[in-house]
Amino acid sequence: MREARVSIVNTAKVALREDRDTLLARARERIDLVSRDRPDVILLTEQFANCPTDNNECGTQKTAEDFKGPITEELSALARKHGCYIAYGLLRKDGDKAHNSMALLDRGGKPVWIYDKFTPVPYEMEQCGVIPGGEPMAFDADFGRLGAAICFDINFNELAEMWFKQDIELLLFPSAFPAGRLLDSWVVRYGFALAASTWYDHNRILDCTGAVLARTSDYCPYTTGVLNLNRRVVHMDGNMGALDRMRTKYAGDVIVEDMRDEAVVVITSLKKGLEVKDLIREFGVETLYDYFKRSRRVRKEHGGV
Repeated sequence: MREARVSIVNTAKVALREDRDTLLARARERIDLVSRDRPDVILLTEQFANCPTDNNECGTQKTAEDFKGPITEELSALARKHGCYIAYGLLRKDGDKAHNSMALLDRGGKPVWIYDKFTPVPYEMEQCGVIPGGEPMAFDADFGRLGAAICFDINFNELAEMWFKQDIELLLFPSAFPAGRLLDSWVVRYGFALAASTWYDHNRILDCTGAVLARTSDYCPYTTGVLNLNRRVVHMDGNMGALDRMRTKYAGDVIVEDMRDEAVVVITSLKKGLEVKDLIREFGVETLYDYFKRSRRVRKEHGGV
């Protein structure tokens, strides 16, 4: 068992452009409210406080903030106050460049990670001068291994494959649009949990099976989901014998959940300190990533694409 309490907070109102101070005040109020759940991480939306009103390069340069600007200063104080990580969308100034970013502050309010939007919408790049991010690297927080995607990124499975290869446990998704079933498809295919915070009322936290653990609504724009991140999805093929031996040796500490429709199973450790990744090595279980990689290799060897 490795529990992570994940909170999502919506501050934006669709089609309504509000000033930074108004949005920061709303974020502060809702972060204070959701902090009663003692979250490990709180996620805000894409560009939650500095979305430009003019969709051009001038508007971008006028609105973009340095990673150490007023927005970060405000949230750093809240991270320290509540002792949690805070992840938030930021139109980020980087010298004479601008990125659509997700920034992460640690429990002491220190900036520790930046994820830059992998594929901005074409108008962001062509009209607004937003620079796409390079190949991303996962971040190891004290509660789990994190990846991110921002809004339009969810349409590009090559990004999901990068996170899949890096064995992330939780994907943070700050966005303008809700993304709907696209979120479910990433979770079900790649086996990581996902937390989404968007400009819309209805946002969800999904575990690695695709189950909804928590959701926001027009009634309550913030919520918390409790995840066990010490879980892994593996394919049934070739693994069932090893999993049976695992369950015998660690009876009561390990649960194997059958998801027959997708031909996968979920290994869950209920014991603190007993890591599923170590169990996979101990029993020679083939990971889902390695199984797909081997399948591609064998396909090629037999004349496939």
